[in-house]
Amino acid sequence: MIPDSNLADGSGFGEFTVVKLLGRGGMCSVHLVEKDGARYALKVLSPRVARENPEYVKRFVREAKIAMSVRHPNLVAVHDAGFSEEHGVYYILMDYVGGCDLRTAIAMGGAMEPNEAVRIISSVAGALAAGEGIGIVHRDIKPENIMIDEGGIVKLVDLGVAKARGTDSLQTMPRTVFGTPNYISPEQAQDASKVDSRADVYSLGVVLFELLTGKRPYECEKPKEVLAKLLSPEELPDVRSFNPGVPERLAAIVKMMLAKNPRDRIASASRLLEWFEKIGYDTSGTPNERSASASRQSDDGFSYAAYSETVANNTLSFETQDEEIRSFVSSLKTKRRTGRILRLAAAVLGVILVVVAVLKFAILD
Repeated sequence: MIPDSNLADGSGFGEFTVVKLLGRGGMCSVHLVEKDGARYALKVLSPRVARENPEYVKRFVREAKIAMSVRHPNLVAVHDAGFSEEHGVYYILMDYVGGCDLRTAIAMGGAMEPNEAVRIISSVAGALAAGEGIGIVHRDIKPENIMIDEGGIVKLVDLGVAKARGTDSLQTMPRTVFGTPNYISPEQAQDASKVDSRADVYSLGVVLFELLTGKRPYECEKPKEVLAKLLSPEELPDVRSFNPGVPERLAAIVKMMLAKNPRDRIASASRLLEWFEKIGYDTSGTPNERSASASRQSDDGFSYAAYSETVANNTLSFETQDEEIRSFVSSLKTKRRTGRILRLAAAVLGVILVVVAVLKFAILD
């Protein structure tokens, strides 16, 4: 039973029957519900959270609006959303995805073959490309938000921190930091309200790096350590230094996806698919027999629990104006600006000294 609600197993929710609790996070819970033999996932916003923080209600409603505005085979479809007077909760009704999340798949199997890794990333990129026309930016691409069903089909979930033109309530909150530090782009770490599709490409690049190597580019336990490396001028490591078996042309694409300067990055999910096709990969997202078989072996206990807003594998998922994090990012940026000013001052001083020396010799002559 979810705190602050009466959604017990076997109870009714409108025309649906609640089967079981699938997952619970700090803000939401997800139930498996049934109607006429069809199964769905019911995401419910905690009434306590709704009472204490109206901003999360806006976020919840925004997620539903964005999700219902686009349809794609690799995006979990949202069928209904609203407020239940009977239960006193905000809810989103969506497809139920059995199988497991990508985090579990990595933990169970480690690094994947390049073809399978590209298939998974292409599936997610296809879902993102479907939303590019209305300016959708997911802003929280990570293995926990990528599901693989029993047939090997990849599904992108959780648009809770996504934005689309005209529907981003965070546009009025500049310099807000949110996302998952191990996967966000440098520009999102500084101001998430202004990012575009290139931020999602960077996050996909981190996931692809992890699929190919079994490791993230930055293996740090503390978010501050990740952010420090993320905002440093140092380039990310070459994926082939972790897995020499990665084809060179695929490694080059990973490098372009992970460029710290957005101008040097692949510009969109659509362009990423074109790059994969250019070097000979199939981007249809169709699972082969091996990937489908691997999915069927997953424990159904993982089905949709990963869709709850829990933290796993030392990642930190957050949407926050937390003063500690914001101050830390701000101090890093200040140090970088100060460093540039000092280097410029040193260069100017060097020029002045050279000029003085030349004039001194000229006068002596």
